Amino acid sequence: MRGDVLLRGRVVAALLTVALCGAAGAAEPDARPRRVLAVHAFEPGVPANAVFTAALRAALPLGTDLALFSEHLDRLRFPDPAYEEGFRNWLRAKYARTPPDVIIAVGVDALDFLADPGTTPFPGVPIVFGLAEEGAVAARRLPANVTGVTEHFAVRETLALALALFPDTQHVVLVGGASPQDRPLNELLRREAAGAGTRLDVVELFGLPMKGLEERLRALAPRSIVLVLALFRDGAGRQWAGTESMPLMVSASSAPIFTLHAHLVGSGTIGGVLVDYGETARLVARTALRVLAGERVEAIPVQRSGANRTVLDGRQLERWNVPDRRVPAGAEVRLREPSPWVRYRWAMLLLATGFLLQSTLIALLLLERRKRWRAEAKARENLAVVAHMNRVSVIGELVGSLAHEINSPLGAVLSNAQAAQRFMAAGPGDEVRSCLEDIVRDVNRAGEVIRRIRGALRRESWTAAKLDVGAVIRDAVRLVMADARDRGVSVEVQVAPGLSPVTGDEVQLVQVFLNLLVNALDAVAGLPEQQRRVRIIAEPSGEAVAIRVVDAGPGVPPSLAARIFEPFFTTKPVGLGMGLCISRSIVEAHGGSIRVSQAPGGGAEFEVLLRATGGAAGGGEAEAVG
Repeated sequence: MRGDVLLRGRVVAALLTVALCGAAGAAEPDARPRRVLAVHAFEPGVPANAVFTAALRAALPLGTDLALFSEHLDRLRFPDPAYEEGFRNWLRAKYARTPPDVIIAVGVDALDFLADPGTTPFPGVPIVFGLAEEGAVAARRLPANVTGVTEHFAVRETLALALALFPDTQHVVLVGGASPQDRPLNELLRREAAGAGTRLDVVELFGLPMKGLEERLRALAPRSIVLVLALFRDGAGRQWAGTESMPLMVSASSAPIFTLHAHLVGSGTIGGVLVDYGETARLVARTALRVLAGERVEAIPVQRSGANRTVLDGRQLERWNVPDRRVPAGAEVRLREPSPWVRYRWAMLLLATGFLLQSTLIALLLLERRKRWRAEAKARENLAVVAHMNRVSVIGELVGSLAHEINSPLGAVLSNAQAAQRFMAAGPGDEVRSCLEDIVRDVNRAGEVIRRIRGALRRESWTAAKLDVGAVIRDAVRLVMADARDRGVSVEVQVAPGLSPVTGDEVQLVQVFLNLLVNALDAVAGLPEQQRRVRIIAEPSGEAVAIRVVDAGPGVPPSLAARIFEPFFTTKPVGLGMGLCISRSIVEAHGGSIRVSQAPGGGAEFEVLLRATGGAAGGGEAEAVG
């Protein structure tokens, strides 16, 4: 019923076309170009047909002298003989006044429709066919006005390729459709697989519904490969194009799928030895142009398309873990994902260069830092040597007064010893005991003086300890006490009560205050006796302890205050100019600071700030030495 309706519609359209053509013919003279009519076996949307048509149009020099017309038999969807008869009549009516000069039959169904001399709508018109499998053409007896290009479906070659890529294959699965157009291709698959000479298990999945086919593909045995030639219609009667059915089969299959059609590479198949319908179309176009140029059709033999070539999908090779060594020489690998090195070569080179430069710079910086550490260690060592020399120099200046300081208790010892001898000669008594006690006290006093001198002269490494600032100051003052008395200088010590201890090396801090006291004694040495005063004051200052050495001397001019701590800078007639430089280095090594300013009543005031550590505090005291 549906075919009758369609037939009546096409007859009406043909009659309208004839009428219009007649009207146009009456109005204009016949100045027609040469005409090529392509009759396709399938609908326009079939991918192979679309590839062929695009290449055909590109190969023909279409223009004012050559026109291409296209019609579609579509026997797959409309197999009714009545429809085919109506389509034949419609073509006769449509092209009655403008017959084609050459007809191109695209597909075996179109060739059968056009080549029968008794039923062809265009008797005697030369026919050039394409998209026809060579075995199907060989089985037909072609009229003299027919030539064309056959397709070779390289089933056996593709099977050999599959075994080269997957040498452990045990099962070959053949997939095909259920339509009359599918059956010859299914038979071709069966025949070629059987003639390949392999001992593989062949599994045929022909004519199944798509859902059933997907289930079978999911359940394939290990070490299987799948070969698909065509599936125009499944067992449920649904029409399929290759670009629609192939993704479904690929997603369901547990084995790699091989194809024989170039336009299906990229849809999930691994590839194969492929037919390129574009190349076939170009050969058909050249043959049609030879006929249009006047060459006799019977003089042009049927030729075989030579477009079969091995094409593989690189992504699928990677998916199925096929090593490159198994890929045959000359095979074309498409769609291969470039490696990160290929994709980002320049970026990686720049990154590597930057990393190399950065590593080199870091190595140089580390080397430079190591050199600096060594230099700093050497400088500290040299500083320690110079500090020791400075202490020796200062002690040397005090040797005279220290000798007097030691001679005093030794003289007292001698006197007491002589007195004890006299008392013992007269008889024992309390006087002897008193003399002996004085001797012990004076000897201890002399030993304490010698101990301090030896401590100041020792060259030892930096030893951190919690120190009582008052005790450190008293040690320094005792070392200059004799010199101060000889010069008539009064030294006043003021230590605030509850003063926090500091962390440092006792000998080095004693050296700092000893340097400052010696400089203060030198500063007031030339003043009148009542003005020869030096004060050393220790008191808290925020989280630090401030120790100030104040003298009544001429002070330090502001212009020299910035340079007074520089090495080898001195305002004394004699001296190395290293005392204050060393003192600043020691204080800074203890995390403190030292500065000089004008004292409120005149003279110089040196202030040393040391970080307080908390803990037990030293007792406050005020002591004057004159």
